[in-house]
Amino acid sequence: QNIMIGKNILIKEFPQEINLTGGKLDITSIGVNALYVVDTFLICHKFYGLDDFFDIYSTNTLQSLGKFLSPGRGPNEFLSVAYEGQYYKDSLNTYLRIKDGSLMKLVLFNLTESIRQQKTILDSCIYLSNDCIGDSFIFGDTLVSIVNSSYNHILSTYDLKKDSLLQSPIIMLSDPFKNVGAYLLNMGNCLRPDHKKFASMMLYFNQINIFSPQFTDVITLSIYKPTVPIKEVSLIEERDRTWYFSDIAATNLYIYALYINHPSPYIHEFEKGVEILQFDWEGTPIRKFIITDNIINFILDIPKKCIYGFKMNEEIYKYDISDYL
Repeated sequence: QNIMIGKNILIKEFPQEINLTGGKLDITSIGVNALYVVDTFLICHKFYGLDDFFDIYSTNTLQSLGKFLSPGRGPNEFLSVAYEGQYYKDSLNTYLRIKDGSLMKLVLFNLTESIRQQKTILDSCIYLSNDCIGDSFIFGDTLVSIVNSSYNHILSTYDLKKDSLLQSPIIMLSDPFKNVGAYLLNMGNCLRPDHKKFASMMLYFNQINIFSPQFTDVITLSIYKPTVPIKEVSLIEERDRTWYFSDIAATNLYIYALYINHPSPYIHEFEKGVEILQFDWEGTPIRKFIITDNIINFILDIPKKCIYGFKMNEEIYKYDISDYL
């Protein structure tokens, strides 16, 4: 009657507690829903495409570098934009893998050239089958998709060259009570940069999951108390369910998860502060950062040794963590 599988670790405390005080940045991105740091670029992602899907700033100067990925049905336009933080560089440019889940297309967004020309430049576009719905990660020619499908959380692997599924989908987590349509198992997904492991934070459960490379083993971390049972959560109205985690990020050494422990901040007043919890990839607690600002999303900037986060009112803050990297 719960979602704990594999090895479970109950974490009641952290060996180090750090109070972080941030400074508000002079950045205005109306409608921002997520932040990303790619090389020296800070990307403000607006899920609903208000005045384009991406506002991009320099992490060096915090000056605006332009707006990109316009809404629409044209060849360089999008109905939705999903970005999972994957990018790569060559000697000239930086490229991002962007997915439009509405038009089911996967594009290579040339970030450097787009900023140079001040318009969206796509270097390639692949149209996908409906087997590729969900959050997507790319490993060579393989597309890994993770989707909350009714009462199961499912992972599928797709061969982009052969345009076909590689194997039968894997059930990562399953609701034994089959709360159809409740989507209790909502997770935020995070790939380790070296692609060797994968982690997820859960929205309605006080649990972090760490998956092995082939998804054969799972370590689950229950935070502060045993994981809340599925049955207990399913009996609570959606608007009143506690959001335990709202974001997750990773380096090759550590996992960072934003713990808000509050009913939906999009519905309820939210002014109590948050914690960013840090673990290693074996599930060992390292430290927690205590933040008085009620941020709901964050991203690490390792070169600048800082964290960026934004609040419900779309104010963006910067926190110095140079002493802890």
